[in-house]
Amino acid sequence: MLAVLLALLSAAALASLGDLRLAAPAAVGVLLAWGLGVVALPRPRGGSPVGVAAAAAAVRAILIASPATLSDDVFRYLWEGSVVLRGGNPYLYPPAHAQWAEFAADPILQQVNHADVSTVYPPMSLLLFGALAGIHYGPLSVKLFMGLCDVVTTWGLARVLQQRRRRLDGAWLYALLPLAAVETAGSGHLEGVAIMCTVLAVLAWDTGRSGVGWAGLGGLLKLLPASLLPALWMRSTWLFGALTFLTFLSALPFLEAGPALLRGLGTYARDWSFNGSLFVLIEAVFGGLARPLAIGAGAAVVGWAALKLRDPARMWLWVGAAFVLLSPTVHPWYVLWAWVPALLCGVRAWTVLAVLAPVAYIVLASLDPATGAWHEAGWPRLVQYGPFFAALAWEGLRRLKRPGPWSPEPAA
Repeated sequence: MLAVLLALLSAAALASLGDLRLAAPAAVGVLLAWGLGVVALPRPRGGSPVGVAAAAAAVRAILIASPATLSDDVFRYLWEGSVVLRGGNPYLYPPAHAQWAEFAADPILQQVNHADVSTVYPPMSLLLFGALAGIHYGPLSVKLFMGLCDVVTTWGLARVLQQRRRRLDGAWLYALLPLAAVETAGSGHLEGVAIMCTVLAVLAWDTGRSGVGWAGLGGLLKLLPASLLPALWMRSTWLFGALTFLTFLSALPFLEAGPALLRGLGTYARDWSFNGSLFVLIEAVFGGLARPLAIGAGAAVVGWAALKLRDPARMWLWVGAAFVLLSPTVHPWYVLWAWVPALLCGVRAWTVLAVLAPVAYIVLASLDPATGAWHEAGWPRLVQYGPFFAALAWEGLRRLKRPGPWSPEPAA
Protein backbone atom coordinates (compact mmCIF):
# COMPACT_ATOMS: atom_id res chain seq x y z
CA MET A 1 0.00 0.00 0.00
CA LEU A 2 3.05 2.27 -0.14
CA ALA A 3 2.09 3.52 -3.60
CA VAL A 4 -1.37 4.51 -2.33
CA LEU A 5 0.14 6.40 0.60
CA LEU A 6 2.61 8.16 -1.70
CA ALA A 7 -0.20 9.24 -4.03
CA LEU A 8 -2.22 10.68 -1.16
CA LEU A 9 0.75 12.54 0.32
CA SER A 10 1.80 13.85 -3.11
CA ALA A 11 -1.72 15.11 -3.87
CA ALA A 12 -1.71 16.93 -0.53
CA ALA A 13 1.74 18.40 -1.24
CA LEU A 14 0.58 19.65 -4.64
CA ALA A 15 -2.55 21.21 -3.15
CA SER A 16 -0.47 22.93 -0.46
CA LEU A 17 1.50 24.87 -3.10
CA GLY A 18 -1.47 27.16 -3.77
CA ASP A 19 -1.32 28.91 -7.16
CA LEU A 20 0.72 26.46 -9.23
CA ARG A 21 1.45 29.07 -11.89
CA LEU A 22 3.55 30.90 -9.29
CA ALA A 23 5.19 27.66 -8.15
CA ALA A 24 5.59 25.89 -11.49
CA PRO A 25 9.06 24.36 -10.86
CA ALA A 26 7.94 23.03 -7.47
CA ALA A 27 4.69 21.72 -8.96
CA VAL A 28 6.54 19.90 -11.75
CA GLY A 29 8.94 18.48 -9.17
CA VAL A 30 6.08 17.13 -7.06
CA LEU A 31 4.32 15.68 -10.09
CA LEU A 32 7.47 13.92 -11.32
CA ALA A 33 8.35 12.55 -7.88
CA TRP A 34 4.75 11.39 -7.46
CA GLY A 35 4.67 9.62 -10.82
CA LEU A 36 8.12 8.02 -10.61
CA GLY A 37 7.44 6.93 -7.04
CA VAL A 38 4.16 5.21 -7.89
CA VAL A 39 5.84 3.35 -10.78
CA ALA A 40 8.80 2.30 -8.63
CA LEU A 41 6.94 1.28 -5.48
CA PRO A 42 5.03 -2.01 -5.24
CA ARG A 43 1.34 -1.54 -5.94
CA PRO A 44 -1.49 -3.71 -4.60
CA ARG A 45 -1.34 -7.05 -6.44
CA GLY A 46 -5.03 -7.77 -6.42
CA GLY A 47 -8.09 -5.99 -5.18
CA SER A 48 -11.42 -5.40 -6.83
CA PRO A 49 -12.70 -2.73 -9.22
CA VAL A 50 -14.50 -1.10 -6.29
CA GLY A 51 -11.31 -1.10 -4.20
CA VAL A 52 -9.27 0.49 -7.00
CA ALA A 53 -11.98 3.10 -7.54
CA ALA A 54 -12.03 3.87 -3.80
CA ALA A 55 -8.28 4.59 -3.87
CA ALA A 56 -8.77 6.81 -6.92
CA ALA A 57 -11.58 8.66 -5.15
CA ALA A 58 -9.38 9.35 -2.10
CA VAL A 59 -6.61 10.85 -4.26
CA ARG A 60 -9.04 12.95 -6.30
CA ALA A 61 -10.92 14.20 -3.24
CA ILE A 62 -7.77 16.03 -2.12
CA LEU A 63 -7.43 17.79 -5.47
CA ILE A 64 -11.08 18.77 -5.90
CA ALA A 65 -10.79 21.31 -3.08
CA SER A 66 -7.58 22.86 -4.47
CA PRO A 67 -7.71 25.86 -6.86
CA ALA A 68 -7.59 25.16 -10.61
CA THR A 69 -4.37 26.96 -11.54
CA LEU A 70 -2.51 24.63 -13.92
CA SER A 71 -5.13 25.34 -16.59
CA ASP A 72 -7.85 27.96 -17.02
CA ASP A 73 -10.13 25.83 -19.24
CA VAL A 74 -12.59 25.42 -16.40
CA PHE A 75 -13.36 29.16 -16.49
CA ARG A 76 -14.22 29.00 -20.18
CA TYR A 77 -16.51 26.03 -19.47
CA LEU A 78 -18.31 28.03 -16.81
CA TRP A 79 -18.54 31.22 -18.87
CA GLU A 80 -19.89 29.42 -21.93
CA GLY A 81 -22.28 27.51 -19.69
CA SER A 82 -23.56 30.81 -18.29
CA VAL A 83 -24.04 32.11 -21.85
CA VAL A 84 -26.14 29.04 -22.67
CA LEU A 85 -28.22 29.60 -19.53
CA ARG A 86 -28.93 33.17 -20.71
CA GLY A 87 -30.09 31.87 -24.08
CA GLY A 88 -26.94 33.11 -25.83
CA ASN A 89 -24.82 31.38 -28.45
CA PRO A 90 -21.09 30.89 -27.66
CA TYR A 91 -20.41 30.13 -31.34
CA LEU A 92 -21.56 33.60 -32.40
CA TYR A 93 -19.83 35.81 -29.85
CA PRO A 94 -16.46 35.08 -28.16
CA PRO A 95 -16.04 36.08 -24.50
CA ALA A 96 -14.31 39.38 -25.38
CA HIS A 97 -17.09 40.51 -27.73
CA ALA A 98 -18.93 43.75 -26.98
CA GLN A 99 -22.11 41.65 -26.69
CA TRP A 100 -20.94 40.74 -23.18
CA ALA A 101 -19.70 44.20 -22.09
CA GLU A 102 -22.22 44.37 -19.24
CA PHE A 103 -20.58 41.28 -17.70
CA ALA A 104 -17.02 42.68 -17.81
CA ALA A 105 -16.78 42.56 -14.00
CA ASP A 106 -17.70 38.85 -13.88
CA PRO A 107 -14.70 37.17 -12.14
CA ILE A 108 -15.20 34.01 -14.22
CA LEU A 109 -15.13 35.95 -17.50
CA GLN A 110 -11.98 37.79 -16.40
CA GLN A 111 -10.13 34.47 -16.13
CA VAL A 112 -11.08 33.16 -19.59
CA ASN A 113 -8.03 32.74 -21.82
CA HIS A 114 -8.07 33.38 -25.58
CA ALA A 115 -11.19 35.47 -24.99
CA ASP A 116 -11.20 36.62 -28.61
CA VAL A 117 -11.81 33.05 -29.85
CA SER A 118 -15.29 31.54 -30.06
CA THR A 119 -16.00 28.19 -28.45
CA VAL A 120 -14.27 25.07 -29.80
CA TYR A 121 -16.59 22.62 -28.01
CA PRO A 122 -19.43 20.51 -29.47
CA PRO A 123 -23.02 21.55 -28.68
CA MET A 124 -23.58 18.75 -26.16
CA SER A 125 -20.57 19.97 -24.17
CA LEU A 126 -22.05 23.46 -24.04
CA LEU A 127 -25.30 22.04 -22.67
CA LEU A 128 -23.29 20.18 -20.02
CA PHE A 129 -21.42 23.38 -19.14
CA GLY A 130 -24.76 25.13 -18.76
CA ALA A 131 -25.99 22.44 -16.37
CA LEU A 132 -22.83 22.64 -14.25
CA ALA A 133 -22.83 26.46 -14.21
CA GLY A 134 -26.47 26.33 -13.13
CA ILE A 135 -25.63 24.05 -10.20
CA HIS A 136 -22.74 26.24 -9.02
CA TYR A 137 -21.10 29.09 -10.92
CA GLY A 138 -17.57 28.23 -9.85
CA PRO A 139 -14.83 25.68 -10.54
CA LEU A 140 -15.97 23.35 -7.75
CA SER A 141 -19.00 22.05 -9.67
CA VAL A 142 -16.92 21.19 -12.75
CA LYS A 143 -14.01 19.71 -10.79
CA LEU A 144 -16.34 17.58 -8.67
CA PHE A 145 -18.23 16.28 -11.70
CA MET A 146 -15.09 15.49 -13.73
CA GLY A 147 -13.40 13.93 -10.70
CA LEU A 148 -16.40 11.66 -10.06
CA CYS A 149 -16.43 10.68 -13.74
CA ASP A 150 -12.75 9.81 -13.47
CA VAL A 151 -13.45 7.53 -10.50
CA VAL A 152 -15.99 5.72 -12.69
CA THR A 153 -13.33 5.52 -15.40
CA THR A 154 -10.98 3.80 -12.93
CA TRP A 155 -13.71 1.30 -12.02
CA GLY A 156 -14.50 0.69 -15.70
CA LEU A 157 -10.83 0.19 -16.51
CA ALA A 158 -10.55 -2.43 -13.78
CA ARG A 159 -13.71 -4.18 -15.00
CA VAL A 160 -12.42 -4.35 -18.58
CA LEU A 161 -9.11 -5.80 -17.37
CA GLN A 162 -11.06 -8.39 -15.37
CA GLN A 163 -13.13 -9.28 -18.42
CA ARG A 164 -9.94 -9.76 -20.40
CA ARG A 165 -8.47 -11.94 -17.62
CA ARG A 166 -5.62 -9.58 -16.91
CA ARG A 167 -4.22 -8.26 -13.66
CA LEU A 168 -5.48 -4.95 -12.34
CA ASP A 169 -2.07 -3.26 -12.36
CA GLY A 170 -3.11 -0.95 -15.20
CA ALA A 171 -6.14 0.21 -13.21
CA TRP A 172 -3.98 0.81 -10.13
CA LEU A 173 -1.59 2.89 -12.22
CA TYR A 174 -4.48 4.98 -13.51
CA ALA A 175 -5.87 5.42 -10.00
CA LEU A 176 -2.57 6.48 -8.42
CA LEU A 177 -0.49 8.29 -11.05
CA PRO A 178 -0.98 12.07 -11.07
CA LEU A 179 -1.93 12.66 -14.72
CA ALA A 180 -5.60 11.65 -14.65
CA ALA A 181 -6.26 12.87 -11.10
CA VAL A 182 -4.72 16.31 -11.68
CA GLU A 183 -6.36 16.85 -15.07
CA THR A 184 -9.88 15.88 -13.96
CA ALA A 185 -10.36 16.55 -10.25
CA GLY A 186 -7.56 19.14 -10.18
CA SER A 187 -8.25 21.10 -13.37
CA GLY A 188 -11.76 19.96 -14.32
CA HIS A 189 -10.99 19.09 -17.94
CA LEU A 190 -13.73 17.72 -20.16
CA GLU A 191 -11.64 14.58 -20.71
CA GLY A 192 -13.02 13.36 -17.37
CA VAL A 193 -16.49 12.64 -18.73
CA ALA A 194 -15.51 11.91 -22.35
CA ILE A 195 -12.96 9.24 -21.41
CA MET A 196 -15.41 7.74 -18.93
CA CYS A 197 -17.92 7.29 -21.76
CA THR A 198 -15.28 5.67 -23.96
CA VAL A 199 -14.15 3.22 -21.27
CA LEU A 200 -17.77 2.27 -20.57
CA ALA A 201 -18.27 1.71 -24.32
CA VAL A 202 -15.39 -0.80 -24.32
CA LEU A 203 -16.78 -2.45 -21.19
CA ALA A 204 -20.21 -2.75 -22.80
CA TRP A 205 -18.66 -4.39 -25.87
CA ASP A 206 -16.67 -6.83 -23.74
CA THR A 207 -19.81 -7.86 -21.84
CA GLY A 208 -21.84 -8.58 -24.97
CA ARG A 209 -23.60 -5.26 -25.47
CA SER A 210 -23.01 -2.74 -28.25
CA GLY A 211 -21.37 0.20 -26.47
CA VAL A 212 -22.79 2.49 -29.16
CA GLY A 213 -24.66 4.62 -26.65
CA TRP A 214 -21.60 5.36 -24.52
CA ALA A 215 -19.28 5.95 -27.50
CA GLY A 216 -21.88 8.17 -29.14
CA LEU A 217 -22.39 10.22 -25.98
CA GLY A 218 -18.62 10.59 -25.61
CA GLY A 219 -18.42 11.69 -29.23
CA LEU A 220 -21.07 14.34 -28.66
CA LEU A 221 -18.98 15.75 -25.81
CA LYS A 222 -15.51 15.39 -27.34
CA LEU A 223 -15.14 14.19 -30.92
CA LEU A 224 -12.56 11.41 -30.54
CA PRO A 225 -14.81 8.75 -28.88
CA ALA A 226 -16.98 8.75 -32.01
CA SER A 227 -14.11 7.00 -33.82
CA LEU A 228 -15.13 3.79 -32.01
CA LEU A 229 -18.58 3.76 -33.60
CA PRO A 230 -17.51 1.83 -36.74
CA ALA A 231 -16.44 -1.06 -34.51
CA LEU A 232 -19.60 -0.92 -32.36
CA TRP A 233 -22.63 0.10 -34.41
CA MET A 234 -23.36 -3.34 -35.93
CA ARG A 235 -24.64 -4.61 -32.58
CA SER A 236 -27.26 -1.86 -32.31
CA THR A 237 -28.24 -0.10 -35.51
CA TRP A 238 -31.37 1.42 -33.96
CA LEU A 239 -29.29 3.05 -31.21
CA PHE A 240 -26.94 4.40 -33.86
CA GLY A 241 -29.96 6.09 -35.47
CA ALA A 242 -31.09 7.44 -32.10
CA LEU A 243 -27.67 9.01 -31.58
CA THR A 244 -27.89 10.72 -34.94
CA PHE A 245 -31.19 12.26 -33.85
CA LEU A 246 -29.70 13.27 -30.47
CA THR A 247 -26.83 14.98 -32.29
CA PHE A 248 -29.33 17.09 -34.21
CA LEU A 249 -31.28 17.95 -31.05
CA SER A 250 -28.13 19.06 -29.19
CA ALA A 251 -27.08 21.27 -32.10
CA LEU A 252 -30.52 22.79 -32.62
CA PRO A 253 -30.15 25.68 -30.10
CA PHE A 254 -26.94 26.83 -31.82
CA LEU A 255 -27.71 26.43 -35.52
CA GLU A 256 -28.32 30.16 -35.95
CA ALA A 257 -24.53 30.54 -35.86
CA GLY A 258 -24.30 28.88 -39.28
CA PRO A 259 -20.67 28.71 -40.51
CA ALA A 260 -19.56 30.30 -37.23
CA LEU A 261 -20.11 26.89 -35.59
CA LEU A 262 -16.63 25.95 -36.82
CA ARG A 263 -14.93 29.34 -36.38
CA GLY A 264 -13.28 28.62 -33.01
CA LEU A 265 -12.27 25.10 -33.99
CA GLY A 266 -10.76 26.45 -37.20
CA THR A 267 -8.67 28.95 -35.25
CA TYR A 268 -7.46 26.17 -32.96
CA ALA A 269 -6.53 23.87 -35.86
CA ARG A 270 -4.88 26.62 -37.91
CA ASP A 271 -2.94 28.67 -35.37
CA TRP A 272 -2.31 26.95 -32.04
CA SER A 273 0.86 25.03 -31.33
CA PHE A 274 2.40 23.74 -28.10
CA ASN A 275 4.49 20.76 -27.00
CA GLY A 276 4.08 18.74 -30.21
CA SER A 277 6.20 15.67 -30.94
CA LEU A 278 6.15 14.17 -34.45
CA PHE A 279 4.38 17.26 -35.73
CA VAL A 280 7.50 19.31 -35.03
CA LEU A 281 9.49 17.06 -37.37
CA ILE A 282 6.79 17.19 -40.04
CA GLU A 283 6.75 20.98 -39.82
CA ALA A 284 10.55 21.16 -40.06
CA VAL A 285 10.43 19.24 -43.35
CA PHE A 286 7.21 20.46 -44.96
CA GLY A 287 6.70 23.92 -43.45
CA GLY A 288 3.24 25.32 -44.10
CA LEU A 289 1.98 21.99 -45.42
CA ALA A 290 2.56 20.32 -42.05
CA ARG A 291 -0.93 20.84 -40.61
CA PRO A 292 -2.90 19.47 -43.60
CA LEU A 293 -0.43 16.58 -43.86
CA ALA A 294 -0.82 15.76 -40.18
CA ILE A 295 -4.62 15.92 -40.47
CA GLY A 296 -4.48 13.67 -43.52
CA ALA A 297 -2.23 11.16 -41.76
CA GLY A 298 -4.54 11.13 -38.74
CA ALA A 299 -7.58 10.58 -40.97
CA ALA A 300 -5.75 7.70 -42.68
CA VAL A 301 -5.07 6.05 -39.31
CA VAL A 302 -8.73 6.41 -38.31
CA GLY A 303 -9.85 4.92 -41.63
CA TRP A 304 -7.41 2.02 -41.39
CA ALA A 305 -8.45 1.27 -37.81
CA ALA A 306 -12.13 1.37 -38.74
CA LEU A 307 -11.59 -1.12 -41.58
CA LYS A 308 -9.11 -3.50 -39.94
CA LEU A 309 -9.66 -3.55 -36.19
CA ARG A 310 -12.61 -5.11 -34.39
CA ASP A 311 -11.44 -4.68 -30.81
CA PRO A 312 -12.63 -1.18 -29.79
CA ALA A 313 -9.80 -0.85 -27.25
CA ARG A 314 -7.14 -1.42 -29.93
CA MET A 315 -8.97 0.89 -32.29
CA TRP A 316 -9.04 3.55 -29.58
CA LEU A 317 -5.31 3.11 -28.98
CA TRP A 318 -4.43 3.68 -32.63
CA VAL A 319 -6.69 6.72 -32.95
CA GLY A 320 -5.59 8.18 -29.61
CA ALA A 321 -1.92 7.63 -30.42
CA ALA A 322 -2.33 9.33 -33.81
CA PHE A 323 -4.04 12.28 -32.11
CA VAL A 324 -1.28 12.73 -29.53
CA LEU A 325 1.67 12.18 -31.86
CA LEU A 326 0.45 14.17 -34.87
CA SER A 327 -1.18 17.11 -33.11
CA PRO A 328 0.57 20.52 -33.13
CA THR A 329 -0.78 21.04 -29.62
CA VAL A 330 -0.29 18.42 -26.91
CA HIS A 331 -1.37 19.59 -23.48
CA PRO A 332 -0.68 17.03 -20.74
CA TRP A 333 -4.34 16.01 -20.52
CA TYR A 334 -4.34 15.06 -24.22
CA VAL A 335 -2.04 12.15 -23.35
CA LEU A 336 -4.96 10.49 -21.55
CA TRP A 337 -6.51 9.69 -24.96
CA ALA A 338 -3.66 7.29 -25.74
CA TRP A 339 -2.65 6.22 -22.24
CA VAL A 340 -6.04 4.81 -21.19
CA PRO A 341 -6.41 2.42 -24.18
CA ALA A 342 -2.72 1.55 -23.82
CA LEU A 343 -3.48 0.36 -20.27
CA LEU A 344 -6.34 -1.73 -21.67
CA CYS A 345 -4.12 -3.22 -24.40
CA GLY A 346 -1.03 -3.77 -22.28
CA VAL A 347 1.23 -1.27 -24.07
CA ARG A 348 3.57 -0.09 -21.32
CA ALA A 349 5.45 2.68 -23.16
CA TRP A 350 2.56 5.13 -22.88
CA THR A 351 2.83 5.00 -19.09
CA VAL A 352 6.31 6.52 -19.53
CA LEU A 353 4.75 9.51 -21.29
CA ALA A 354 1.94 9.67 -18.71
CA VAL A 355 4.57 10.04 -15.97
CA LEU A 356 6.64 12.62 -17.88
CA ALA A 357 3.84 14.69 -19.50
CA PRO A 358 3.53 17.10 -16.52
CA VAL A 359 7.01 18.43 -17.41
CA ALA A 360 5.18 20.54 -20.01
CA TYR A 361 3.81 22.66 -17.16
CA ILE A 362 7.27 24.17 -16.63
CA VAL A 363 6.22 26.65 -19.33
CA LEU A 364 4.10 28.36 -16.65
CA ALA A 365 7.33 29.59 -15.05
CA SER A 366 7.77 31.90 -18.06
CA LEU A 367 4.16 33.16 -18.05
CA ASP A 368 3.68 36.92 -18.00
CA PRO A 369 0.48 37.51 -15.95
CA ALA A 370 -0.08 40.91 -17.54
CA THR A 371 -0.02 39.77 -21.17
CA GLY A 372 -0.61 36.02 -20.91
CA ALA A 373 2.50 35.46 -23.05
CA TRP A 374 4.92 32.61 -22.33
CA HIS A 375 8.08 31.13 -23.82
CA GLU A 376 8.29 27.44 -24.72
CA ALA A 377 11.79 26.01 -24.36
CA GLY A 378 12.93 22.94 -26.28
CA TRP A 379 14.24 20.79 -23.43
CA PRO A 380 10.84 19.84 -21.88
CA ARG A 381 9.92 18.08 -25.13
CA LEU A 382 13.17 16.12 -25.05
CA VAL A 383 12.52 15.09 -21.44
CA GLN A 384 9.00 13.91 -22.27
CA TYR A 385 9.35 12.34 -25.68
CA GLY A 386 12.92 11.01 -25.65
CA PRO A 387 12.33 8.30 -23.01
CA PHE A 388 8.84 7.63 -24.39
CA PHE A 389 9.97 6.95 -27.96
CA ALA A 390 12.85 4.83 -26.67
CA ALA A 391 10.42 2.77 -24.58
CA LEU A 392 7.98 2.50 -27.49
CA ALA A 393 10.72 1.28 -29.85
CA TRP A 394 12.01 -1.25 -27.30
CA GLU A 395 8.52 -2.56 -26.65
CA GLY A 396 7.76 -2.76 -30.37
CA LEU A 397 10.92 -4.78 -31.03
CA ARG A 398 10.02 -7.19 -28.24
CA ARG A 399 6.59 -7.75 -29.76
CA LEU A 400 8.05 -8.34 -33.24
CA LYS A 401 10.31 -11.06 -31.87
CA ARG A 402 7.38 -13.03 -30.47
CA PRO A 403 6.11 -15.93 -32.58
CA GLY A 404 2.45 -16.07 -33.54
CA PRO A 405 -0.22 -13.35 -33.67
CA TRP A 406 -0.12 -10.16 -31.63
CA SER A 407 -1.32 -10.45 -28.05
CA PRO A 408 -1.25 -8.00 -25.17
CA GLU A 409 1.26 -8.05 -22.37
CA PRO A 410 0.09 -9.98 -19.27
CA ALA A 411 0.00 -6.76 -17.25
CA ALA A 412 -0.09 -3.07 -18.14
